[in-house]
Amino acid sequence: MGDSLLYGILPLAAASLAISPERVGILLSVNRLVRLLSNTWISSIFARFGPRQPFLAAAGLGTLTTLLYGLNWGFLTFVLARLGWGIAWSSLRQGGYQAVWTGGPMRTGRLMGLLWGIIRLGSAISVLIGGYLFDLYGYRSTVFVIVGLTALALPIALTIRWPVTADVRSPTSATGQVSFIEAWRTAMRDPLQREVVLIGALKSFFDAILVATAALYLAQQVRADAALAGLGLGVGMVAGAVLATRWLSDLAIGPLLGFAADRFGQLRMAVLLLGILLTSLTLSLLSGGLPALAAFLLVLILSTGVNVTLDAVANGVALRTASSPQHFVGVYATLSDGGSALGPLLALPLVSAIGFAPVYLPAGAILLATVIHLKTR
Repeated sequence: MGDSLLYGILPLAAASLAISPERVGILLSVNRLVRLLSNTWISSIFARFGPRQPFLAAAGLGTLTTLLYGLNWGFLTFVLARLGWGIAWSSLRQGGYQAVWTGGPMRTGRLMGLLWGIIRLGSAISVLIGGYLFDLYGYRSTVFVIVGLTALALPIALTIRWPVTADVRSPTSATGQVSFIEAWRTAMRDPLQREVVLIGALKSFFDAILVATAALYLAQQVRADAALAGLGLGVGMVAGAVLATRWLSDLAIGPLLGFAADRFGQLRMAVLLLGILLTSLTLSLLSGGLPALAAFLLVLILSTGVNVTLDAVANGVALRTASSPQHFVGVYATLSDGGSALGPLLALPLVSAIGFAPVYLPAGAILLATVIHLKTR
């Protein structure tokens, strides 16, 4: 909740906090950059000590970082808090993936969908409550309310009983001797693992492009359509409503599509979803007004199913093929974070220079081709 809150209110409160727009960009991205290192490091900790202690520590660290956002002790403290959150999220995500292991291979998709649905529910609640409180009471009071909600994670984490199936050990990982370099070398040496982590990077890259440019695309549609303009709908309202609907739909759509993937085949489902997604995206780009908005919302919802299904594929590969599943998850998460960080950096200037279609469609087509290649392996 604390991380999601910042995306909604930090740009609005930056002036009162004496934070320049350039520094806002740094604060919103530094947590992703640190994860390029912390994911593999955290996976080693989970492999050595098991999930309970690292997961509990991450719940505490996540609450502490949110508290620091509201104290306004200066830019450096804010940076340290964001770095701390990046490390906490590496651990929380690792624990979530290992929790999915307890369901067995026939339930991976639906449990992965449930995991991400609950995560996105927290994001949606934080953004909606945070935006309302910020308008009424300002930045600091809003952050402290979210701190109180975030702190509820601590008693929940304390009561979790981690079964043996959530703590898969191997002769290598049980001693904690797998190094950062060895984890990457192993994943890159195996053809199946290498292709899966590449797909993880591509799907995060594509999803980040869609999310980062959604407001710009929606603004173009609203301004170009006289009927929408006549309704008095503001750009911010339309973008916020579409993105909030996408996040809230994750809780229902994620487990449902994950269940379907478990039943009909995860890679087959990923190909089907990507095909429908690209068709809807093309229709959105060719049309205008409400049809374009509806098609683009469908694209965002389908991207949830794509992410859930491909994460389930990666989780299954970790358990079936990796000598240390924790370390494979760490490598997969790192490349996924890299794709998430790279997407906005490339998409925003490219969209301004060449438009939406030349950016959206090739990225989606490359992802689809790579998934089809993996399916035919």
